Amino acid sequence: MRLILLGLRMSIGSGRGGMLRTALMSSGAALGVLIVLAALASGAVAKAQDERARGRSPVYATEGDYSSDTDGGSRYTDRPVVAGATRLIEIDDAIGHTPLRRIAIGGATADTEVPPGLARLPAPGEIVVSPALAELIRTDARARERFPQRIIGTIGRKGLIAPNELRAYVGVAVDDPGLDEQRALAGFGGPLRFGRGDEMSDPDVFSPARYAAIAFALFVLVPFGVFLATCARLSATTRDRRIAGLRLLGVSARQAAVVNAAETGVVAGGGAVLGAVLYGVLAPLSTGWPVGRLQWYASDVSVGVGWLIVVVAGTVAFAIAVGVLAGRPARLDPLGVRRGAPAARPTPWRLVPLVLGLAAAAVAGLYERIPVDQRALWLLGAVLFTGLGMSIALPVFSYAAAGLVRRLPAAPVWLELAAARVRHSPGVAPRLVASLTVAIYVAGLGSLSIALVATDRDLVREATPSSATLLQISSPPPGLAADLRATPGLTVAALPPVPVTIGGVEKNALMGDCAEVVAMYRLGAGQSCVDGQVYWLDVTVYGPGAPEKPSFSGEIKLTDGTVVPTPTVTLTASPRFNVAQTAPVLITRQAPVLAGFEPEWKSFDLVAADARAVERAARVVSATAPATYLQGDLGGYRGIDSNLLVLILVCGLTVTFVLGVGSFAAAAIDRTMERRRDNATLIVVGTRPALVAAGEAGSGALPLALGLVTASAATMVIAASLAGILNVRIGFVFDRLAPVLWLAGAALLTGLVLIAVPAYVTQRITAESLRRP
Repeated sequence: MRLILLGLRMSIGSGRGGMLRTALMSSGAALGVLIVLAALASGAVAKAQDERARGRSPVYATEGDYSSDTDGGSRYTDRPVVAGATRLIEIDDAIGHTPLRRIAIGGATADTEVPPGLARLPAPGEIVVSPALAELIRTDARARERFPQRIIGTIGRKGLIAPNELRAYVGVAVDDPGLDEQRALAGFGGPLRFGRGDEMSDPDVFSPARYAAIAFALFVLVPFGVFLATCARLSATTRDRRIAGLRLLGVSARQAAVVNAAETGVVAGGGAVLGAVLYGVLAPLSTGWPVGRLQWYASDVSVGVGWLIVVVAGTVAFAIAVGVLAGRPARLDPLGVRRGAPAARPTPWRLVPLVLGLAAAAVAGLYERIPVDQRALWLLGAVLFTGLGMSIALPVFSYAAAGLVRRLPAAPVWLELAAARVRHSPGVAPRLVASLTVAIYVAGLGSLSIALVATDRDLVREATPSSATLLQISSPPPGLAADLRATPGLTVAALPPVPVTIGGVEKNALMGDCAEVVAMYRLGAGQSCVDGQVYWLDVTVYGPGAPEKPSFSGEIKLTDGTVVPTPTVTLTASPRFNVAQTAPVLITRQAPVLAGFEPEWKSFDLVAADARAVERAARVVSATAPATYLQGDLGGYRGIDSNLLVLILVCGLTVTFVLGVGSFAAAAIDRTMERRRDNATLIVVGTRPALVAAGEAGSGALPLALGLVTASAATMVIAASLAGILNVRIGFVFDRLAPVLWLAGAALLTGLVLIAVPAYVTQRITAESLRRP
């Protein structure tokens, strides 16, 4: 206990410098624990949202049992099937980029099971909406025009994933055509299902939280480890001198280690507990806090007591381990530490991890005989070894660079002083900049990933997509096509096949207006379509499944024997979208031979001129036919799309950069306070304070610049390797690395300010500065 009290006394009872170090280390541990607990809580959020999403997922009945086309359907066979013809369909929509799920339900009775969060199901002309959607209907015309029905209630939190979710249950007639394909509703609580309509990559909007949890763990744990290690070694020289002094007074090495562990553990433990308390205070207030489009309920943000103990104890144990291991030279050679002897020259073996990482990157990028998946593994190993090797190799680079500076024939005095300090303690300054160097390396790789994901989904094919958007509508109710035709920017492309015979051979002809044909196909140069005419149609479809060219010959007849005029003009057409109907004949709807003929439309295509036209189409369909869905990309951000990946990477890089800058700032301030004794000695003998401050800033700026250059160069090597694996031009990938160079420059300026400013403002020398070790 006496040794533990002595360690505590050494931490907080050594003047302002000791109190500053205690505050920096405690705040670092608190910040790290707070961020780690938040990262762990994202997993709890994902689990809670998953459970609520499954609880409201519909289960459909078929022949007295539940559907067999879902995973895990047998788990629900012991539940009774609700009698009646209640049916529903889940339809995905979007307002702007915000996903919206519309659930049309018809035939609800008093015996129909109600989903979680609803008091009752809506009847035709009624809706039940989420609170966020209710607010949007009140303030946004896009939502108000989608739902002209009467709102009879709001969905409770048991039926919602997050506070910002847009969800609506819409009552429709039991014989609505949109429900024809749906089986009877048996209840709720089944496996998650895809909604109909908008293109999605995940069954529900909760799924991104899983990936956010993984990404935050990757981006948080490594920089937090560096941050905590830096904090654990604050005032390292002063503390080593004290440990050496205890050893010279007769304290054993084991007892000195206990004192060192107590000194570090008490401070780190206090900060870790403070971080846990801050998390406990902030978590209940977090309902509705946005991280991009992700939100949550405060009750979902929970970390078990076991995990809380693991994080706090792990933080303290890691800090103690770093402090005890780093203080080993002071315990084994106390006399050398007390005399301020120069440290040993860094061994070249420190370069091995960095060299191995860069070599692995070169092999992955250049050696094409290795399979692509193995090259990707080589690249992953290169990323890890390079990140580890940079901080280990920095003392070697700094020592060598300082030696070159000292050989300059006319180097300024302050630069020689900086180089001498680097060579005297080659491991001190790199320890100062290691966290910021690693942060820039991680940020560089993350920025590269952001650029590639956000702007280059297909790196090999650089195609420019058409501004027009193709949508499809199935089982449209009467009058919907007319409403859509009257909407600006929309072209209804109903091109139903018409059975014909050509020279006695059964074929299909396309029937439609010329405007519909031009919306779906590009005609050959100089060609045009005139309504009322009949044309041979030569549709060019590229790819391995392209049909053979049709032969145009023979008399054309409808199924009732009516002779179709033989076409005299051939239209050469290529599809505008990845959907194409091929037929040898086009009969325009106004052709006299089709007078009075109107085929049944089971579906039709809809071409929207731009994003605003897509939005108008969604409004018309939702308002006039709520059980009908638009199939296509309506612009909503959902699932693991590029926008979410950018969001996760940006958040992760922000956390990494904050921890890196925080670690650097703590170490820079602490190092300035620690150097006051040596600086005071120089000033007392007549050295100008400005010269001393410049030397102090230079001794930190030299390894900082080397670290940032190493990080930028390593990132470019990894990028070149990636270009080789993807088989794209190196310049194509390097163009996306410009932000890394700007970020490195900003980090260099930030580091110089954090080093130079404290060095200049702490030159007030007192007797205490000379007396205290």
